Amino acid sequence: MMELQHVRRDAPWKWLRAGWQDFIKAPRVCLAYGAIFVLIGLAVSVGLTSIGMAAGIPVALSGFALVGPAFAIGLYQVSRSLERGETPRFRVVISRMPDRLSQIGFLSLLLLLLLLLWVRIAQFLLILIAPFSPLDPGPFLDFLLTDGAGLTLLTVGTLIGGALATLAFSISVLAFPLLVDRDVDAVTALVTSLRAVATQPFVLLTWAWLIAFVIGAGIAAFGIGLAITFPWIALASWHAYRDFLPAE
Repeated sequence: MMELQHVRRDAPWKWLRAGWQDFIKAPRVCLAYGAIFVLIGLAVSVGLTSIGMAAGIPVALSGFALVGPAFAIGLYQVSRSLERGETPRFRVVISRMPDRLSQIGFLSLLLLLLLLLWVRIAQFLLILIAPFSPLDPGPFLDFLLTDGAGLTLLTVGTLIGGALATLAFSISVLAFPLLVDRDVDAVTALVTSLRAVATQPFVLLTWAWLIAFVIGAGIAAFGIGLAITFPWIALASWHAYRDFLPAE
């Protein structure tokens, strides 16, 4: 069992500052990585629109919160390189994959299953609560905010989605940086992450809310803001990991 350090309650704000400092030190790498993330989201949105499922775009975008930590592996390498006094370069970050890819793949698959579960639940709720709701983004948003069935769908969906996001966060908040940094297996990393949330819930749930706010702000900025907010949060998450498990 890995020994976790006690972390101050105001630590999440320090992690945000440290992550932003790393971003400023390697802006090209971070923006390139963030742009790829935005393009993936754009491709998903265009795909859903092309098949007449534009109303599913918010579900898909919120699903990024479930699998985001798996996409952030390269960005953890940025902060790790800066720790070592190295200059992060995009091709080096992408090519320098951790040795424990099978373990990272196992955790990534677990997050993917949570994402698929969320999509299925969202489909079920739509059929159950609002089977005749409009599917175009504008009318659907108006339906969610003004119709009784829409408000019910929004409330229930938010509660269930929040529960799944909390589970995904608890599984991954320390697990992925730990697998990048140390020679451990996926189960050890997962258990360590869950223990951190269980033993210091105030700190990490505060961190979860800050992540949701920053990523939400990125999505609100027409999604383009994610090119900045996603790498920023990923870099800050590395510093969160370091507070709980300092370098050996």
